[in-house]
Parts: sequence; structure tokens; C-alpha cells
Amino acid sequence: MGDNPLQKIMDPASISITGASNNFQKMGTIQLVNLLNSGYAGKVMPIHPREKTVLGRKAYPSVSDLPEAPELAVLVVPTPLVPEMLDAFGRIGTRHAVVITAGFGETGEDGRGLEREILRIARSHGIRFLGPNCLGILNTHQPLNITVAPILSFGGGLSLASQSGTYIAQTVGYLERNGITLGKAISVGNEADIDIVDCIEYLGDDGDTRAIGLYIEGVRDAAKFLECARKVSAGKPIVAQYVGGTEAGARSGSSHTGAMAGPDFVYDGLFAQAGVIRVNTIEEVYKYGWALACQPPPRGRRIAVLTNSGGPGSGIATTLDGAGLEVPEFSPGVQEKVSRFLPGHASPRNPVDLTFHMGMENMARNIPQVLFEAPEVDGVIIHGIMDTGFMELMYPSVKDYIPLAREDFLASMETPHLEPLLAMPEKYGKPLVISSFFDRSDHCIRVFHEHGIPCLDSPEKAAGAMGALHRYALVREKGLDRRTPSGRGPAPEEAQKVMAGVKGPAVDEFTAKSVLRAYGIPTAREILAKTAEEAFAAVRDLGWPVAVKACSPDIAHKTEANLVFLNVGDRAGLERACGAILAAGADILVARMIAGSREFMAGMSRHPGFPPCIMFGLGGVFAEAVKDFTIRLAPLSPADAFEMTGSLRAGALLGPFRGMGEADRGSLASLLVGLGNLALDFPSIKEIDLNPIIIENGRPCVADALMVIEQEERDGQQDT
Repeated sequence: MGDNPLQKIMDPASISITGASNNFQKMGTIQLVNLLNSGYAGKVMPIHPREKTVLGRKAYPSVSDLPEAPELAVLVVPTPLVPEMLDAFGRIGTRHAVVITAGFGETGEDGRGLEREILRIARSHGIRFLGPNCLGILNTHQPLNITVAPILSFGGGLSLASQSGTYIAQTVGYLERNGITLGKAISVGNEADIDIVDCIEYLGDDGDTRAIGLYIEGVRDAAKFLECARKVSAGKPIVAQYVGGTEAGARSGSSHTGAMAGPDFVYDGLFAQAGVIRVNTIEEVYKYGWALACQPPPRGRRIAVLTNSGGPGSGIATTLDGAGLEVPEFSPGVQEKVSRFLPGHASPRNPVDLTFHMGMENMARNIPQVLFEAPEVDGVIIHGIMDTGFMELMYPSVKDYIPLAREDFLASMETPHLEPLLAMPEKYGKPLVISSFFDRSDHCIRVFHEHGIPCLDSPEKAAGAMGALHRYALVREKGLDRRTPSGRGPAPEEAQKVMAGVKGPAVDEFTAKSVLRAYGIPTAREILAKTAEEAFAAVRDLGWPVAVKACSPDIAHKTEANLVFLNVGDRAGLERACGAILAAGADILVARMIAGSREFMAGMSRHPGFPPCIMFGLGGVFAEAVKDFTIRLAPLSPADAFEMTGSLRAGALLGPFRGMGEADRGSLASLLVGLGNLALDFPSIKEIDLNPIIIENGRPCVADALMVIEQEERDGQQDT
């Protein structure tokens, strides 16, 4: 990471800020206030054309008047002034900048032109910069704060990179109330130079960062993102929210940062392949990221639930089940140990439900000790630990009945001894997540916050955090080696030969399958016939029954045209099929009839900024209606492809099912790897559709194939 520009930006020895004044209604002034109040120990040099001092610091009338070149320049000036200011800093030797100013690519074509101009200027001087249209940076370890909000807590293990400045600046109060401390936060803005991938690389190597949170409106170079995030997530968890996959989200994202949003399902595939844990809300980025930063991942799926109420326990158990985790009944030995600390009505089975119980020692120490020690437990969730929060709630109701002042009443509450519980996650290598409806006004919650124990404000959120820890355990288990594709050789000679003769835009089925077979993708044995007589000769070779189909680049959807005839078993049937196909002006494709009733599909599509997208899903005539599929980006590793085959809602169809044997998922995975390589070797291919892929004797066989050529790109390739 030695050449990552963020290394210097996040830890500069000196800073010059242009746009700060003594007017506290100006953004630049607020950012300078926060810089000075953060405890930053480096040199600060404000620039102002008229003021002699700014916030008590000597101000300089221009960049050229600075006594030295600052390591970091911060620009909060009117948009038209940014190019000349950036050029001036470059001339004196500054090589890093944060451009807060907006009014660039997010505003339209004129703004995009201005953005290209500041990038040209920066590159001419070797300047690397964040922004424009960003809200600055935060480093609570340095400390350093160039945002519009103060630092309220220091030294967190969760770091954030965001394409929205709000999420690193306007949430400080919310984070403080929830016990979450950001270690480092980076607003990337329009990403004219430094982008979110640079942030992932920097935070992945940063020793202070234990988990990375991302807010993403669009990824411009998905291949670069995939390569970097895959490496980082092998050793450090990444949790991300992506918005823009819907029409409204895409419209909002474009107007906000100029980011180009992609289809939601493509980002699902990108994140899964990169080992990034996708979440739905920014709250989950913060709270699940917090859990990932301070708790070890579970070694297995078995979670113990301890609660003082049945409802929260049931909510936790149900949510855990949906996250792929288990709440198994404890063994008799563990139940016997738990029972020693339970009232007579309570169950020791899991969840352990104490019902209403004010004595906190059993909930906060004795029972957790049993659970953490049990080899059959991989993680623990506790709901209901509390003390002063409940007493504060009760005091107004009871004060007229007791001779105690508020302070004395609170002091009468038994305060649980939390130190042993705080040490258990590290001691036993198992995660602990707390669920509570109380906030920091409760003494127990404050203690948990201060010691890195994640506290979620609902049972389901606590279970969701445990689910995120489990998802990262699976990412880490798969490792980097298995997720990284091996090197590819040149395109097979047979495929090159066939593709050289393809004119497009559509490719007939026989030709498409010839290319597939060159990549080891199994297809039905078939013969192309020009006449009925040739079709009869083909049957003598293939044997009855056969599938008879029209074969023409002009007939893409043969089924809709009634030009597909299956299970043709006699001469009369073959004559009828050939007559219809020849009347449509097509050749006759005669294929051995594949025997199998499980149908899947695979395909390839292309999206701007993404490598070829490989799809695997449930196939057949209802494929579009069911929409049970998953996406990964080429090239695929065998592990990527194998994971795809297990990602369907209807994945049970690949196992032993109603008398049918288990499908060969390894062969399916090889098919998907080959499809990805084909797409990379021939960028002129716009789309590939293999539907259906029939499972015959456990092995996949492509029954039909559609291939579409991008005609303009193809013509351009032929011209060069």
C-alpha cells in the first residue's frame, strides 16, 4: 500500500484550508473549527484573501504566500476557482488534496467538463485528490477531522468509505448514542481521481481498521473492485449498502454523485463474489459493521439465546434461522448446568427464557459462563440485561410510595458484575451480541459500549448482527485462494475458427453449440440437415427418439414459432417436423433426445463498467416468470461457480429428488467457468442463453443455445 494516496491524505503533517473564514455560517469555517478541535497536531495554514487571522491562526492571502507546501490542501471555494487553486497548490509542490466544492460532474455536461479539467491539472502536477463534491475525511486515531461534524469519540475499529458525505458527517450523534466509534471515514464524492476501490485498498492495509463499511451508489470499474475487495475480505470483513438498483434509486444516485448505477442483481453477484456482506440499510452498515469490528466470527452455526422474555427469544430464534444459523436444543449436560441458575418455571433448552427476572447475576455472569464454555455453542445472544435504565423508568411511578430520593432509589438497584462477561468473547473465541430496548441511559449498556460489545435495539437486529458475523465466517472459510480464478490460456483454436465465420447479429444454434463444445460445455449430440432426406439419415445415426428444431440465425425463439418438435419417434412425425421447418426457410437440426426432467439455465450478459456477467438459474419455459437465478462476474474460479450452483431457492433439485440421483454440481460448475472464459475471449458476443440445460443421469447437457453478436463492436473488430 506504499503508493496509496490515502496514506498521506489521512495522516498529513500539514494542512492548508482554502475557504475558511471567521464567519461560522460558512462550510469551510465549520470544517476548520472541527480540524482545530479534533486535536490535530500538525501545522494548519488557512488561506483568505482579506482576513489576517482565521480562528486565531495566521492566514495567508494566497497559495503562493504560504511559507511551505502543505502535505494536504483542502478546497472549499466557489466552483470556478477550483482549477486555478489546484494549479497553484501544484506549482508550490503540494501533492494531495481534498476538493469539498460541489458543482462538477453531478450537475451535467458542463460540470463534467470542469471535472475533467481539474483532473487534467492534478495529473500535470502529480496531485492525488478526493472529490470533488465530498464532505472530507475523519481519522479518530490521528486525530484528524475535516468534516462538518465534531468528533465525539476516538479510536474505533470500524472505518467507512462513502459515496454520500452525509454518512460520515451528519450521523455523529446517532453513532455516539449507539456506542459506535468510527476509526476512519472517507467521503469520496464524485471520485474524479481517488475512488472507493482506493479506499478499500487503504483500509484493508490499515492496522487500526478491523472492519470496513461501504455506502455505494455505483461502481465504475467492477473488475477492479472485485480484485481488490476479494483480497481484502479474505482477512478483514467488508459490509456494504448499495442503492441504485431500482429505477428510483438509480435516478437519485445519478443526480447526487454522477455515479452510474447498475442492475441490482449484478451487484448481488459482485458482492457475493468479492466476499462483501451486502445489507439493506445504512443502519446495518454501522451496526453490523460494529459487530464485525469487535467480535470474532462464530466457528459454526449453533447459537445460544438467553432472554428474560419469550417474545424476544422467539424473534431472535426466527431471525437466526432465516440467516442460516441454528438454535439447537442443548444437550442434557448443558441443560443440567443451566438449570442450576433458573427459577422453577424457566426452560433450560435454548432459548433459555428466565421470563421476568430482575436479578442480573444469572443473566450477566452465571448462565453465560455455562454457554460460552459449552463446545456445542458457537455464539451467544443475550436479551434483557439492564439496571439503571429500568429504575429510571420506574421512579416517577413509585416515588410517592417510597421514602427515597431518585439518586438513592437508583443506588438501591443491584448492579451486575459485568467484567467476566466482557472478557468471555475473547477468552473463548465466540461472539457475544446484546439485545436491549434501553440506550446509554442504562448503566449496563454504557459499559457494553465502552468495551466493544455490540448492543442492538431490537431482538431481530441483534440476530441480524450475528447473521453478519456468520456470513463473514463463511467468507473467511472459503479463503482467497479458492476465490481467485486461475490463469487462462488463449481461446481454443476451434472456437476461433468458428467465430471467424460468424457475421451476426444472431448466431444459429448449431454454430453456437460448436463454440460451446470448444470450451468443454456439454451439448446434445446433433446433426444439421438441409433436407428431409438428410434428416432421416441423421436419425439412423442418432436413433429414435429425436428432437427436431429449426436452425436459423433469423429465428431466435423457436418455441414461440412452433418450430421445436420433441420426442419425435417415427417417420411420420419426422416428416411433419421437417415440412414445417423447411416451410419457414430454416435448416433442420436433429438431436438425440435428452432424457431428464430437471431443467436449469445459464447465460451471459454485459453491463457498462462490468466484466461479462454469468448467470445460473432454474430453466425451462417458466424461467422468466420464476426468476430464480444468481450472478457472478467472469472470470469465475471453480469455487465461485460451485457456489452459484448452491445459491438457488430451488437448489434442492440438484440433490437426490423424487427418485432422481444427485446432479453433478462439479460438471455444472465447469460449464459456468467455461462460459465465462468464452465471454472474455470474444467480447463481440453480447448475450448467451443456454436454456434448458437438462440433467441427464446426473450430468448437465445443453439442449438449446442462443448467442447474440454486438454488431457495431464486431464490425469495428473486423476493421482493425
